[in-house]
Amino acid sequence: MSMSIVSSTVMSVPLVAPSHDAYRQTIRRKVRKGTHSCWECKRRKMKCRFDQRIVSASCNGCRRRGSPCISQEFPEDLAYDPMGLGSSRAATPSERADPSILTPLSTNMQSSLYHKPSDVRLFQRLFLSFWMIVLLTAFQQYLSTTGNDTSPPKYVRLSRFLHQLFPSRDDIESICTASRHSSILSHELLTMPYTTLYQNGLQTPASLLMTPEPNMHPVLIARHMLRLALFLQHLPPDLHKEIQGLSEPPRVIMERLADVAIYHVTTNEELIGSIESLECIMLESLYQVNVGNLRRSWVAGRRAMSVAQMMGLHRSDHQTRYKALDPSTKYNSQIMWHRIINLDRHLSLLLGLPQGYTDHSMAVSETPLTNDCPMGRLEHLHCGVMSRILERNASKPSCRDLADTRAIDLELQKAASSLPSKWWLVPKLDIASSTDLQAVFWDTRRLVLQICHYNLLNQLHLPYMLRHSSAEKSKYEYSRITCVNASREVLSRYISLRSFNRIAYSCRTVDFLALMAAMALLLAHMDSQRDGADNLLANQYLSDRGMIEQVQEHMNEINTLNSDELSARSADLLKALLAIDMEEGNRRVSVREAGGEGTLQQNGMGQEEQEEEEDEEEEGVVRVHIPYFGLIRIAREAPTKRQATTIDTMHRFASTSSSNNTSSPLSFHVADTATSHEFPAPFAHHQQEQHCPNTFSDSGLSPLMQGGYPELTAGSDDWAFQGVDMAFFENIMRNVGGDV
Repeated sequence: MSMSIVSSTVMSVPLVAPSHDAYRQTIRRKVRKGTHSCWECKRRKMKCRFDQRIVSASCNGCRRRGSPCISQEFPEDLAYDPMGLGSSRAATPSERADPSILTPLSTNMQSSLYHKPSDVRLFQRLFLSFWMIVLLTAFQQYLSTTGNDTSPPKYVRLSRFLHQLFPSRDDIESICTASRHSSILSHELLTMPYTTLYQNGLQTPASLLMTPEPNMHPVLIARHMLRLALFLQHLPPDLHKEIQGLSEPPRVIMERLADVAIYHVTTNEELIGSIESLECIMLESLYQVNVGNLRRSWVAGRRAMSVAQMMGLHRSDHQTRYKALDPSTKYNSQIMWHRIINLDRHLSLLLGLPQGYTDHSMAVSETPLTNDCPMGRLEHLHCGVMSRILERNASKPSCRDLADTRAIDLELQKAASSLPSKWWLVPKLDIASSTDLQAVFWDTRRLVLQICHYNLLNQLHLPYMLRHSSAEKSKYEYSRITCVNASREVLSRYISLRSFNRIAYSCRTVDFLALMAAMALLLAHMDSQRDGADNLLANQYLSDRGMIEQVQEHMNEINTLNSDELSARSADLLKALLAIDMEEGNRRVSVREAGGEGTLQQNGMGQEEQEEEEDEEEEGVVRVHIPYFGLIRIAREAPTKRQATTIDTMHRFASTSSSNNTSSPLSFHVADTATSHEFPAPFAHHQQEQHCPNTFSDSGLSPLMQGGYPELTAGSDDWAFQGVDMAFFENIMRNVGGDV
């Protein structure tokens, strides 16, 4: 602790010295006449000498030895005072003989200008003792104000380092003042149930002004840093320019706070074990989702799941093993566990990755369902449904899949009916209704939960949306219509949200869900063309197309305002799909995975070379290169005799790419009868297709992955879709791959 802190604390204590009469009341021993030595000199059998030229309460020997000098007029045990407060002794004969020696305090005393030297030294000793007590009391008071939050000695340097990276108080005040009418904090959703937050309301930006002290535990400091970073993510883009006088841009502050907290605290295994450390990891996962780094968020979520399991949060008997660093921390351990599992399953569905916890009981447990609000109960039911869909997707396709799909569909219908019908109306989000920030937040939350519900319907039925043949039309018609309607519901709500909220980092997963819904809706219309006059979707094509075009415009605007890579690439992909002409002739959609470039056909020509030759003769085609997946080819083709009853062969990635890997980065190529369009890929420096050998290098990665592919946890700037496109096409090909 710095001396400035001690000084400022000490000065707050009244500077009142004990009265002179109190000193004279000290109990003295009666000593033999002629005894003048101190206890230390007596013990050493030495003469006790004083230097007349020096005003000192200690004899020459005690001053030289640095030992307490206590006159025999006082108890001997004062000479061994453990706090060292007895270093000032009482009168010595030489001082008593010279009453002209004055002390600083004696000049202020009204009763007598001169006192015996013994009284002077007694006063000096008690005066020093008094100030030592004042210092110790002040220090204890300072520690008591921080409670148990002081950092352990081994983390003192880390705490100070983190604290130094906070933006200045002036910067924080400027940001909070500018955003007080547009934002509230949402981090409490991770730790508290909806019912509590409904009653108490969410925190306002003013709470961010209460920054932790530099001597607090590093986990508590990092938690505040991550909360501030999350708040900056939800700062409207127009405020970035309006806030004047900041030492650095808000986005720079946001990235610095998050990066430092993640690097030094949330990924530091020595700092786990407290409920606040688990909250920090959850905040990290939420921060990465908002940025668009879904894979990093998934990894952080798995870390949070592991820590929560070590704490025992998953146990039904509530035998937990954790501590709280701050007594004021508000949390509900069951809610925290549910939030961790819910986000993990949500991301696993988006990315096509396995779930980390397969227990379904938490979704149907009576305790959380009965005590939570309707929206909270719907989230619990969604969590169970996501687990079942993930289990189906992780297993090999079988004849039971369709029956399981219908059973899960009934669960979603039951979950939807648990809320009033008016709850499912699209909330009105506009500038006029934005004065009540709490109401706007809950309306937005409701809208996002509606989008998640319809996305689950999409994820559930996508494997049956495209048909093998017209003979299977009736078998899969329910799934196709469900996907179409669910996609429309997602897109209409996306338009409502992005017309009001143009913050790219806010409600980030909705952007991914809207992209998948738009692609599913376009593919469904392409596939329905084969029905000719019996096409059930024909009358809705123009309105659906207009809605997708509006979605694309919103994505372009979000990119313009926020310089957002995901919005830019999503707009490009939708533009490519919209460019496919669906007006001419009785054509049908062909969605095909190209497989590996090393595959040779019977005529000796490579499969991709064959496709390129075919593409030149086609009126419209979109070829999508997906990292770690393959080459997706989407086209409307005139049916041939061989194709009259079936879609073109769709090769499953799992069966073809285990030994062959596509080497081209993600790119979009669209051609029609009039013109050819090329849309830039996220990796502009790899425009030409590269070929990858069938064997891996010594480092375990193919040359392509070393040079052109993104890292598995690459950020959104380097990998915009994060593998969501791969999961989408894997899901849509699940029921039609490799069978024809």
